[in-house]
Amino acid sequence: TDAQTGLAARSHWQEQASDSLERYHARHEPACLLMIDIDHFKPINDLHGHTVGDEVIRAVGQVIRDCVRAHDHAGRYGGDEFAVVCGNARAPEAHAIAERIRDGIAGLRLRELPGLRLTSSIGLAETQRSQLSLRDWINDADAALYRAKHAGRNQVAGSSAPMPPGMPTPPQPA
Repeated sequence: TDAQTGLAARSHWQEQASDSLERYHARHEPACLLMIDIDHFKPINDLHGHTVGDEVIRAVGQVIRDCVRAHDHAGRYGGDEFAVVCGNARAPEAHAIAERIRDGIAGLRLRELPGLRLTSSIGLAETQRSQLSLRDWINDADAALYRAKHAGRNQVAGSSAPMPPGMPTPPQPA
């Protein structure tokens, strides 16, 4: 468990994601991966300090916990990024979950800074035959996240749309 958010630690949700991808390839059980990023998080830390940044991370973790289904696996990816494995779900159902998360984050108000408005960008990738490894699935969700950011942030983007012309390729995980 991630101590700051109460969500699953990265290694645990990645195990769950790997299991979901294996079930998809073995039994065609669909699943979706959501990659969630808090928009403009660095300026929050820079302007208000890391204690406020920590409170934002905790509050966003709570929103995610409140919005996912009991059998989904939500975790912290790192920094201000989160991931959710939506088991036995196709893109429309996962998109609805992602929108609940996005709306919940937009509605957050911190007691210490009630004027601070938060938004998030969310990338969604449904399991595909071309995803032979967890890295492939994460890359698809990350590309969708990048698409949401490139399109103006505060939105959910799926991985099925082609990358817009001239859009830089998202960084690949190491």
